[in-house]
Amino acid sequence: MAADAFRMFKLASLGYCCSQILIIMYLEKNEMENVSLVKAMAGFCAGMGNTGKTCGIVTGGVCLFGIYAGKGIDTETRDDNLKKMIQKYVQWFEEEFESSECVDMITVDVLNDMENNEGYPIKCGNAIQKSYNKINELLKEYSYIE
Repeated sequence: MAADAFRMFKLASLGYCCSQILIIMYLEKNEMENVSLVKAMAGFCAGMGNTGKTCGIVTGGVCLFGIYAGKGIDTETRDDNLKKMIQKYVQWFEEEFESSECVDMITVDVLNDMENNEGYPIKCGNAIQKSYNKINELLKEYSYIE
């Protein structure tokens, strides 16, 4: 757990946002690299493209569930657990942090402060760590990981 928190802090200090950090943690855990995916996750930074809307920890987590239970090729079907995991995660997130909006979470002007590279406040680091743990808890509950 402490190693995960340290790695998340290091990634944030390297300039990755919350949604990217969650995906990088998944990729590293599975000894994978996918630069295009990490870049794509940048679209969720600071509340979907720096709008302050839905928090990147929420959208990043939802994407992680999709990696495990989503449809990826023509012959696959979407697993019914995808919707269940997402609903549980979003409900937990909103109860835990009292909002799913980035602007409410970080309480800074995401359109200005974040562009000036002032970085994420400590609250984001704590929220990423708690959410990463919750994501893994749900993935275990639905038997996607051990």
